[in-house]
Amino acid sequence: MAVQVQGNSGSVAEVDGTVFRAMRMTPRPIDYSTFGHYKVSTVTGSMAAGLTANSEILQFRWTDATRKAVITKVTLDGMLASTAFVAGQILLTMTRATSFSAAGTGGGTLTLGTSNKQRTTMGGSLVGEIRVATTAALTAGTKTLDANPIGQVNTHSAQFGIATPVIGAVGPACGPGVDIFTPDTGAGEHPLVLDTNEGFAIRATVPGTGVWVLGMTVRWAEVAAF
Repeated sequence: MAVQVQGNSGSVAEVDGTVFRAMRMTPRPIDYSTFGHYKVSTVTGSMAAGLTANSEILQFRWTDATRKAVITKVTLDGMLASTAFVAGQILLTMTRATSFSAAGTGGGTLTLGTSNKQRTTMGGSLVGEIRVATTAALTAGTKTLDANPIGQVNTHSAQFGIATPVIGAVGPACGPGVDIFTPDTGAGEHPLVLDTNEGFAIRATVPGTGVWVLGMTVRWAEVAAF
């Protein structure tokens, strides 16, 4: 006996193909109700040489008491050295933060309000703060970082894109468009869901002498429940 599946508008679900007759489906974004989806790209200032290990260069803090932020992707858009590094490891990490009760200091904060939403009819962002380093590391604020990162880019200070890498060369140190966090939600992997006073930090450990800038893009949805 055939079984019909109807949507809330009364439409009957259809199938495709002639062998498996699989149900026809269309992927949709996370249901945001009266809130929205957001995307913001930013770049640090020229970071001074000699930063300590695990210097915080971006902090994302969620403070809303009842709604949630669902982080769907974080991308590094390229790292450029204007003064050459010495030879060594470049390690960029993303680490979840809890008990984020006081913001860090230093750098600058991004103004969102009603901008950076992915559709005009979406609500303005409720994000508490996105803070980005300018010439020095951000102070930590009051938060507890997880013991281990949830994403990393691990590379070397050799210049990209040439046949024989030149150690410490001025130029690209981290290729563009590298995802540091990208859950495969289509395969059932869970995104990062932030409750009140939670967030994440991007931290950098780099070799000496280099002066550099780093581009970063964050994508997230704001929802009543998830």
